[in-house]
Amino acid sequence: MKDTVIKGNGKSRSIKAPTDMPATFEEWRTQLLAGTATLDIGLNAAGCDVVGTAMSKANLLSDTTKSALELSGSDPTVNDALYALSQKGSPAEVRVIADTGSTVTMSRGGKTLTGKVASTGYATLYPTELGDWTIVFTYNGSQKTKVYTLEVIGIVYVYPFVVGATLEATSWDNIAAVSKFGQAPNYWKVGDKKNITVNGVTYAAQIIGFDHDTLTTADGSRTKAGITFQLVDCLKTTYSMNGSNTNVNGWRGSTMRTSTMATLLNQLSSDLKSVLKFVNKVTSKGNNQSGLETTSDKLFLLSEIEVFGATQYSYAGEGKQYEYYTAGNSTIKKVNGSANIWWERSPFSGAADFFCGVVSNGYANYYGASNSCGVSFGFCV
Repeated sequence: MKDTVIKGNGKSRSIKAPTDMPATFEEWRTQLLAGTATLDIGLNAAGCDVVGTAMSKANLLSDTTKSALELSGSDPTVNDALYALSQKGSPAEVRVIADTGSTVTMSRGGKTLTGKVASTGYATLYPTELGDWTIVFTYNGSQKTKVYTLEVIGIVYVYPFVVGATLEATSWDNIAAVSKFGQAPNYWKVGDKKNITVNGVTYAAQIIGFDHDTLTTADGSRTKAGITFQLVDCLKTTYSMNGSNTNVNGWRGSTMRTSTMATLLNQLSSDLKSVLKFVNKVTSKGNNQSGLETTSDKLFLLSEIEVFGATQYSYAGEGKQYEYYTAGNSTIKKVNGSANIWWERSPFSGAADFFCGVVSNGYANYYGASNSCGVSFGFCV
């Protein structure tokens, strides 16, 4: 903050009279003597060498500081904050989440703080100054180092991941940790991309939703997978849903799910494969039945409604539209550089021979199950 410095030429303030100001000086004098006269006095920048920082709630005591210091009451004062600090003995209480029982160090300059992770799941350290601190911790048995900028007083949490400058620059184990702690939307946005390899071939995958898919097994208190990805385009090889034109066994019993997806899963790089989550995918049963069934999948095709937000050729109940498509993004996908038909997992609602898919122009349609079409699978971390 800075102080106002006036020029001393008698022009540092401006005065504005009210619209109902008395017409005569005598009336004005009477109001002045009675203490009922009013006017506005403002700062005139032209009469100042330096215009100081205007005081406000944001630069006196912000809501963030109130929360960090765990201050009660609706309108705590600066004195309340200073007293709370005096009781803590440190500007901040830093809680570093790491493996229970492991040691955490926090260093800055010549200072090093050390703490052990308690049963709460975090180590508590008390740095005496703000700024950049180097934190070394162990998470999932792997030692990590991150630079954390301490900017606020009070209680702060340091999560066990190291995020790169972009999604592409962040490793899959760190992406999984960001997802686990529900922090993904704070670092990335729908449409952000990261390359994956399938059988040694590189493909771009993109985020199509946050907290969208239901985990088959809850991860602590989390019941949703933090991030859902889908291939930007299709694999270079096309595949059929079944060896013949039938959808009798639905998505659950299709060759695409039981064989193709299983093969593709094994062709993923180990770092990605190790962080994939089983999620529940709801699909109609096939054979022209509207009944629904749930499968637990690591790799899956999207349903018609998950792409288009409506059911034109499929039965209702197969999930909800992903955020990427809700935003109006293109449904056109390519195979080897050219727009191509690509499969959805939805059995066609009008017959037992077809599955739903997307035309090369991006519109909804359906195709015989034995046709060889593009595959753009989804997955969750």
